Amino acid sequence: MKFEPVIWEPEILDFWEKKKIYDKIKKKISKGKVYRFLDGPPYTTGKIHLGHAWNYSLKDTYRRYLRMRGFNVHDQPGFDTHGLPIENKVEKKLGIKNKHEIVEKIGVAKFVKECQDFAYENMHPMIKDFKRLGVSMDWEHPYMSLHQNYLEGSWWALKQAWKNGYLYKGLKSNTWCPRCATSLAKHELVYRHTRDNSIFVKFPIANKKDEYLLVWTTTPWTIPFNLFVMVNPKLEYVKAKTENETLIVANDLAEKVFGMMDKKYKIISKFKGSKLKDLKYKHPLVNHIPALRDLTKLKNAHKIILSEEFVSAKDGTGLVHGAPGCGPEDFEVGKKNNLPPFNELDEHGHYSEKMGEFAGYKAREDDEKFIGAFENLGIIALQQLYEHDYATCWRCNTDVIYKATDQWFLATSKLKKTMLKENTKINWNPDWAGNRQFKDWLTNLEDWNISRQRFWGIPLPIWICEICDETIVVESAQELKKLKANVPEDLHKPWIDEVKLKCRKCTGKMSRVPDVLDVWLDSGSAPWASTNEHTYVADIILEGKDQIRGWFNSLNSLSMVARKNASFKSVFMHGFINDSQGRKMSKSEGNVISPYEVFDKYGADAFRFYVLGASKPGLDLNYNFPDIEVKVSNLMVLWNTHKYLIESVKLAKVNVTKLKANKLRVEDKYMLSRSNSTVKKVTDLFEKHYFNEIPIEIENLFLELSRWYIKATRERDDSNIIYVMYQVLMDILKMLAPLTPFIAEKIYQNFRKEFGLTEESVHLLEWANVDEKIIDTKLENEIQLLQKLVSDILALREKVKRGLRWPIKDILIVTKSVKLKKAIASQKELVKDMTNVVNIITDIKLPEGVTRDIKPDYKKLAPKFKAETADAITKLHRSSHQKIFEQLDLEGFYTFKFQDTEYDLPKEDFIIEKKMPENMTSLEGENYELFAYTDETAEMIASGALRKKAGLQKQDKIPVVVFASTNVIGILQNYLPEILKKTSAKKLDFSDKHDIESKKHISEIKIRNETILIGL
Repeated sequence: MKFEPVIWEPEILDFWEKKKIYDKIKKKISKGKVYRFLDGPPYTTGKIHLGHAWNYSLKDTYRRYLRMRGFNVHDQPGFDTHGLPIENKVEKKLGIKNKHEIVEKIGVAKFVKECQDFAYENMHPMIKDFKRLGVSMDWEHPYMSLHQNYLEGSWWALKQAWKNGYLYKGLKSNTWCPRCATSLAKHELVYRHTRDNSIFVKFPIANKKDEYLLVWTTTPWTIPFNLFVMVNPKLEYVKAKTENETLIVANDLAEKVFGMMDKKYKIISKFKGSKLKDLKYKHPLVNHIPALRDLTKLKNAHKIILSEEFVSAKDGTGLVHGAPGCGPEDFEVGKKNNLPPFNELDEHGHYSEKMGEFAGYKAREDDEKFIGAFENLGIIALQQLYEHDYATCWRCNTDVIYKATDQWFLATSKLKKTMLKENTKINWNPDWAGNRQFKDWLTNLEDWNISRQRFWGIPLPIWICEICDETIVVESAQELKKLKANVPEDLHKPWIDEVKLKCRKCTGKMSRVPDVLDVWLDSGSAPWASTNEHTYVADIILEGKDQIRGWFNSLNSLSMVARKNASFKSVFMHGFINDSQGRKMSKSEGNVISPYEVFDKYGADAFRFYVLGASKPGLDLNYNFPDIEVKVSNLMVLWNTHKYLIESVKLAKVNVTKLKANKLRVEDKYMLSRSNSTVKKVTDLFEKHYFNEIPIEIENLFLELSRWYIKATRERDDSNIIYVMYQVLMDILKMLAPLTPFIAEKIYQNFRKEFGLTEESVHLLEWANVDEKIIDTKLENEIQLLQKLVSDILALREKVKRGLRWPIKDILIVTKSVKLKKAIASQKELVKDMTNVVNIITDIKLPEGVTRDIKPDYKKLAPKFKAETADAITKLHRSSHQKIFEQLDLEGFYTFKFQDTEYDLPKEDFIIEKKMPENMTSLEGENYELFAYTDETAEMIASGALRKKAGLQKQDKIPVVVFASTNVIGILQNYLPEILKKTSAKKLDFSDKHDIESKKHISEIKIRNETILIGL
């Protein structure tokens, strides 16, 4: 039975499939309490990445645990199938460059069909990947946002929002992707750090010669749309003369601005910004842009408007350029002052013919062309490179622009206070994800722009009369039929666009608003759209930190406007998965790791076991292959331990399932206590959603079973060992089954074959029980305290080159730890057995003949005391060495007061010199020191190597013949019972050399000047 997970994991997948294990699990828990686990839908893009694998490992682990606890877990997988993520992929596939080509070259119907096919085709490879990861879900019935019932679920939510007064149409300046030719919401923006050429533009003051407002902007393309300039009424401004021009700037920025211009200036006057109210200026481009001429007639056009909110003296000049059609703040200021959202951009960001000399220019992309034109007109006073974060489209990475358009909104800002209150009722892990991050998002929440000017998405279910503007929001195909419409089989564009309704108020026809919905509204509808339960609230959702403004927000916002309650009760949020250096994985960096690179080398379980415990909630995981190799090595220890149990059962010829405990020894009681307390703790961690802390608890248990318990019982030969190992390993398998479903199944199937277990799969077992009576916390604390001591005693044996079969007469433990001394006194026999020491002695004093001296380590102290190191060392030399030792021995550091400052100096800051007798050696522990005499005793005789050479098993008891000098025989006879026990010999006879040489197996041992022959 080799440890070959890469080979047998696919075999186990086949076993689950053939035996219909998932169906049997579902049947078993069908009458259990319903647990609503809502799956966040990934996009159907064909292949899962490491982030998906991490996310689904977490989800699958918790769902499997819940099933073992008897919960009827809602485990329907979901897939996002609409929106720009799919459209962009299909455009690339079809070689489409822009939105117009979809209409004119491909046709909307064909394009939508291609998107639909793409979604289906790419869903199945992802399901295959998730299955390979070991994810157990209802893969036969996934929810997809393109399904009609799901689509109608989103319509239902909008109908409720309409009834509740939270759905409206509005003209606003929105972020717009010029490549995708659609509006975008705030949560769809991705920011990149960039350096742009900002400009300082001169706006001539009306009826003044050579006097200008100096305005700064980072978006040169918006200058043609300027309608006002804002100043802060409370800031101080100056009118400054420079050469033949007079400029107005904020006083606090004047020196900086004129310094950058490399011009001398003289301040003519100072005044508050309030004095500039309504000051008229002439737009410098008015004679070059026909569309501007009519706007100059507006009462408040090209005037100074006061604003404390949007103007400061932090950057620029203290005068802010305002274009109501090119920014949300500008839009609001313009609206208050009866100024229109002037914007003459088409959907791809090109200037219209009305923009005169700038017709055909492209917003943002042609900033340098704008700057060149402005320079030719002599209106630029200064250019300056400006570093900042700029928003891009979340799907195509194109820089966005602002464009005033009519869109449909959900009035989420009206519910801000209610949402903040509801958020306090949600159980967030980590808590700061909800208390800080999501709270901050809600505090700054804006109304949600839900309409998109695209093709592949859930159609907006709004019909408007072309005569009287009567509006109807429809919630289903059934409602459309009641309105006597001819409803198509497919409710997507373009077929739904053919549906016309009769107006209820006039004779006009009602046509559907041609837009589709923001794809985030699709996923936000998941609770009711995927289940057909309008009251569905998820018990938990589990996603990455990018979903604060993504899925967490869309779930919450849509549920609030539709149902006035949150969509989920608990959240577990993880971070991102990066490379080993903490860098984001990307194709351009060449550091992307495919899940199959891991699965094909180590197996899916190794990946799961690693990622489940590798990062705290909310924090990123830096994926490291050496770390996963440690997990592989530890899982191999578990594998070898289960093989050891199977071999032990075969040799003992017992029925392991019917064994009973009989006079358990200390190590047995401890191991059973540890197992039960681990189950108790792991259960508590699952219940509190502390998933990352679970793997190490189980790992420590099976490592301890192998590395401590088996060693502690190596000299024993009784059925209690088998009983304890079986009980503990079964607890481990039950706890591991949710985390590492493959290896848990493989080991269980081996047990099932060897021990005749009845249950068909480990995943059909119930969660491990906790027997509180078996838990002995005091015993656990004592043994865990002694485990490091035992390890150090064994290290001391290696130091003196004394094999474990050769006893050491005495070990002296010098310690002042009361807890350690009590633990040693309570479990002295166990320590002696595990370390093969005749006597364990504890004391607080060093043994006779041992002296030690201490002196400060200059190299360690120099960084702390720097120039005063010599003085500090002199004072330490004069301090009481006894007091230094006393505190170091008790606390591990020495408190040193030097020049009114206290320093806690650890033991490493000192050089400790020790002198001991020649027949003694020592080893320093955490809060103790070990001393051993190296004198040999008669018990050094060991036949372990000879037994192994003879092919004997532990339980085989045979006679041993020894040839030695009369002196040695006399010593051996004094220890005969103990030698027989240590060597598992039936009897020990002393014979002559000739008799020994006739034996089949002979070993020669030399101790000092004595030669001993052993024969079997």
